[in-house]
Amino acid sequence: MSTFWRVHLLFSLLIWSAHSDDSSAERPGNVTAITNWSIKARSVDQCTPGKVLVLTVHNFFETTEDGTFFVKFYEPNCMGCHDFETIWTDMAKSFKSRGNICFAELNCKMAKTICNDYELRYEPNLIWLENGEEVRQYDGDLTSAGIKIFINEMIKLNETNRSAAERPHFYTEPIILFGWLLLVGGVTSCFK
Repeated sequence: MSTFWRVHLLFSLLIWSAHSDDSSAERPGNVTAITNWSIKARSVDQCTPGKVLVLTVHNFFETTEDGTFFVKFYEPNCMGCHDFETIWTDMAKSFKSRGNICFAELNCKMAKTICNDYELRYEPNLIWLENGEEVRQYDGDLTSAGIKIFINEMIKLNETNRSAAERPHFYTEPIILFGWLLLVGGVTSCFK
């Protein structure tokens, strides 16, 4: 086989590997697999934009398993929770246009096991969830300005990860090795 055909075969394999993105989703280390938490559109029956969804022990896991949720964990007898209620509902209203983010709340008095699993230390606690997984817990001041900055950072992070996941992925290690062997084989045959 001539060197031209070996190089042609190598580039064909590289192009083929770039277009075989469907099979690459299962490979370890794949950016798509790592950043699989993209903000998905919410259906109206699950979460109404501009309103706070009330979660319970019965619907928490099923509801949050798909999509983006910013959840307030609280207890009714917590004084800070009462003061924060207005800020939380205002946050849901101010991000109404981002209907893909669901603002929700869970009463820890009625869902102690779930709240204990998150190892919450004080109330209210705000946790960003993506497809049922905790992405980050908010640890700033419970002010409108601080929470808006956090939400915008999470949206920006999500959009950055989503655009990285949409780029073509080249899984060429075995292909390059195969191509290199073809090329070396052609070079050594020239010296015979």
